[in-house]
Amino acid sequence: MSVFGIEGKDILVGRKNGKLFAFDNSCPHRGASLSKGQLDGEKIICYMHGYEYNVFDGRLVTMKSWKKESSWIEQNPEWRKSGQLILHNILEDEKGVFIEVLSKQ
Repeated sequence: MSVFGIEGKDILVGRKNGKLFAFDNSCPHRGASLSKGQLDGEKIICYMHGYEYNVFDGRLVTMKSWKKESSWIEQNPEWRKSGQLILHNILEDEKGVFIEVLSKQ
């Protein structure tokens, strides 16, 4: 995976099983840099809170549980909410790799 600055955005670009992906390098949960995370199969795992997103369709796959014990009471459930990855169209041909930077989806 590599990060490229395109049209004022940091875009994370990679390839898994021969298929390219491109999305904003900002975690939809709390904005952490996803390039510091780990690619696991078709998921990117955010290093900060462990949320996992599918790199091809952008959806949240797994949300880490913060429950420490049965008496745990979450102070603000809004904090756990997350959107999806902001994906960008990517194409590769004999001339190179091209990325169409899309606005928020």
